[in-house]
Amino acid sequence: MKVLILWLSLSLVVFAQPSRQVFSNATIHTATQEAFTGFVVVEAGKIVQVGQGAPPSGETVDLGGGHLFPGLIDPDTQMGLVEVESLRATSDQSEVGELNPNLRAAVGYRAESLTVPVARSQGVLTAGVNPTGGLIAGQGSVMRLWGWTWEEATVVPAWGMVLSWPSMTLPPTTDEKRSQTAVESLGRQLFSLDEAWQQARIYRKGSGDVKWEALKPYADGERPIVVRADGKQEIAAALDWAEKEKARLVLVCGRDVHLFAERLAKLKIPVIYSSLNAQNPRPEDSVSLHHRTPAILQKAGVLVALSPSGLAFDVRELRDLAGRSAGNGMTRLEALRSVTVNPAKILGVADRLGSLEVGKEATFVLCEGDLLETTSRVTRAWGAGQELDLQDRQKELYEKYRARPRRR
Repeated sequence: MKVLILWLSLSLVVFAQPSRQVFSNATIHTATQEAFTGFVVVEAGKIVQVGQGAPPSGETVDLGGGHLFPGLIDPDTQMGLVEVESLRATSDQSEVGELNPNLRAAVGYRAESLTVPVARSQGVLTAGVNPTGGLIAGQGSVMRLWGWTWEEATVVPAWGMVLSWPSMTLPPTTDEKRSQTAVESLGRQLFSLDEAWQQARIYRKGSGDVKWEALKPYADGERPIVVRADGKQEIAAALDWAEKEKARLVLVCGRDVHLFAERLAKLKIPVIYSSLNAQNPRPEDSVSLHHRTPAILQKAGVLVALSPSGLAFDVRELRDLAGRSAGNGMTRLEALRSVTVNPAKILGVADRLGSLEVGKEATFVLCEGDLLETTSRVTRAWGAGQELDLQDRQKELYEKYRARPRRR
């Protein structure tokens, strides 16, 4: 019972609020232009005016001179699908089998997960929750990081099909049998992928096969394929396959992706970069290469979004990644866009989220300083115009042990 009460206390608390509110006395970071002192007017959960100078009349929310930012967006995470990684019963991010295109992450999303309010209190209000495992893991969903149920939290039920590109690097071995087994395994996976694509393309809608029914819009190029590939050989093979199949690709990768910057820009393939936390560069690589890679891609014309690594408990680090990118070749505005506007475009929700513009959802966070500085504290947040609860388990533990009586 106590656990249930704790989960409920960490969920969204919806307060009765006026239909029109004027958020004033703040530095406004729209993510589309440089910051300015101004105001934001919200009606029925939507932004209806953004301006500088004196605010218009109406029910005013004084932001106390803070900084107002769009809610951050992590485009690739298993948050809500995994609670404790070492406990199989709390992990629902993958399914048995190599081909599971009919699975949707939203259905397995746990709105009451303790990792959700931790990310929310760090300014992350939306996420692309994507499955893992097998060759075709299933369909990712765009989720709000608030709401009582997975239905309430769902923004887009299926935004992209997740494909884990098989390793093209054979293990170093002098054992001929082991080497042959590795080659055969790689061949089977590539054959399975090609066969699945062909089956999905010739599938007639309504014929009763849920797997090919789910895969068909992706095989026909109507929706994006989210390909996880890390390493030069894997990325090259994935790009060759995408060109051959005329697939709409979103690349989730880290190591060696900078080598393909020009090709990615030419093919208009966006990148979700997930290796900014890498700590072990190869001897031939600069120690700062993983920090500079987002700027290298961006300057080549690639649409770049940042993500910690897919792990549920790392989502809270998203703003730190943007801050480090700003110190390694990106401007602060470009770095902010890499965790707001750019992921919104990749996830297909840029018409609703990602920036503070007229017509978009009033989903934003208030920070006492620059959100890209880890020392700045997020003080308030709103989702579609409703103020959100920023209490979380980590804050509760901090307050509990801070109040612990000293031993005499």
